[in-house]
Amino acid sequence: MTFIKKLSTLLIIFVAMFGLTACSDKEAEEVGKKVEETVKDASKMTQGAGDKVNEMKEDASKAIDAAGEKVNEMKKDAGKALENAGEKVEEMKKGAGKAIENVGEKVDAMKESVSNKFGEMKKDADNTIKDTCEKTKEGVDAKDDGC
Repeated sequence: MTFIKKLSTLLIIFVAMFGLTACSDKEAEEVGKKVEETVKDASKMTQGAGDKVNEMKEDASKAIDAAGEKVNEMKKDAGKALENAGEKVEEMKKGAGKAIENVGEKVDAMKESVSNKFGEMKKDADNTIKDTCEKTKEGVDAKDDGC
């Protein structure tokens, strides 16, 4: 916007100078020099503004390229992070599956152990009852052999 303002201001000054010099009583050569001088100044200003716009375009282009590279790096990093997260989840799933299998095996072993203990306790109780029965029969001189 600044470039357009400078250019329009320069154009207004140029037209005003040309109009003033055309209306004066001075010689045509002097008027021509002033017009030529004004045109040179306008050309220098326009060239400077054009150079500045080109610099700004180059700077903007470099900034856009740098931002694009940064975005690409961020995308790659995010992709790697997602891939690593997926691998971790798979490892956790496998670990959980193994833990569940181990728990199942331990429960089965405990069931078997408890069953064996109850079987032994049943035998011990049966033997104790039979022994008590036998001792009771002996103590009372019972003739029946069955307990």
